[in-house]
Amino acid sequence: MQRRLQLIILAHVWALAPLAVLWLWVPASRGHDLPIDVGRLTILAAVAAAYLLLRSGLTWAGRWPKLAQVWPFCDVALITVALLIIGNPRDAMTILYFIPIASAAATMRLDRLIALAAITVGSYFFVVMQTGGGWSVESAFRLAIIGIIASLYGWIIQTVTLYERAAERAEYRTELAREIHDGIQHLLVTLGARLELAGRLVHEDPDRTATILAQERESVVRASDELRYLVRRLRVGAQHADLATALRAQVSAVSDRWPFILDVDVPASLPRLAPATEHAILRVIQEGLTNAAKHAGASQVDVEVSVDDGRVRCTIRDDGTGFDPAAAGGGLAGLRDRVARAQGTLEITSAPGRGTIISAAWPLPKARR
Repeated sequence: MQRRLQLIILAHVWALAPLAVLWLWVPASRGHDLPIDVGRLTILAAVAAAYLLLRSGLTWAGRWPKLAQVWPFCDVALITVALLIIGNPRDAMTILYFIPIASAAATMRLDRLIALAAITVGSYFFVVMQTGGGWSVESAFRLAIIGIIASLYGWIIQTVTLYERAAERAEYRTELAREIHDGIQHLLVTLGARLELAGRLVHEDPDRTATILAQERESVVRASDELRYLVRRLRVGAQHADLATALRAQVSAVSDRWPFILDVDVPASLPRLAPATEHAILRVIQEGLTNAAKHAGASQVDVEVSVDDGRVRCTIRDDGTGFDPAAAGGGLAGLRDRVARAQGTLEITSAPGRGTIISAAWPLPKARR
């Protein structure tokens, strides 16, 4: 969310760039006849362009996110230097103070926001004194209007962000409750019924009792895996902000049980998706690995997650015994329904003796393509 806000702010700043160039090179567009040191202003424009390119590149790549707390202070410094070069505290450039204050109001803690506001007021006061314009009610009113509107804008962003997060958490809790009900609760109920049957048959049919107990050992292992999956999902959701980290953490959570060589290819970063979609991706991988271990007898399994052509694609390949997809049981049918509920598609390619490929794809939200 913070990265998206920073990118929105940068997009608006870049939208002002053509007007800034026009203002610099066409004196008639400035609205006043004060002489301007074009040489120094050109140097400042070059520095500002390099700064914006560096900031845009780091933000787009998601590197050094803590610098988001520094950028508004850099913005204030550049605007202040520009006003000093222009020599007119009433210039339209003053309105640009709105951008760092608004971005700080949306992304910073209150103490840092207060510090930035104080530095902005002090910087503008310094410009007024250095240019000989004299402090006036007009100057104070101009700065107050910028601050109040920026604060209002920032609070609106915070409110919308909190609403989006609350909606995501509600959807996440609903999906998690469904998983507990359909997954581990179902396993435990079945396990309890089977153990009760074994208890009744222990004296009458010891051989069948032994068979039931042997079969239910696998149910206990699956229930344990399910618990580890849910616990890891809660921890990952609380600690990490990217899907790639969640995928790697979930796969490693139960990787010690796989009797095959596992190769996982996940990009360094992936876009955040709806909770239901992210959960479906995790479940596809979990089900594919479980089937490869339990039924396929595979020696090598490859998991690949990629983003291409506006879609997130997840592929699991194994070199196991293969099967006839038309005769697949209810597990894969349930997985297909889960993928479909998340607006995705699932393809299964397999044949006896030729291994299996499970490929699922989900469209990216339009705003993130």
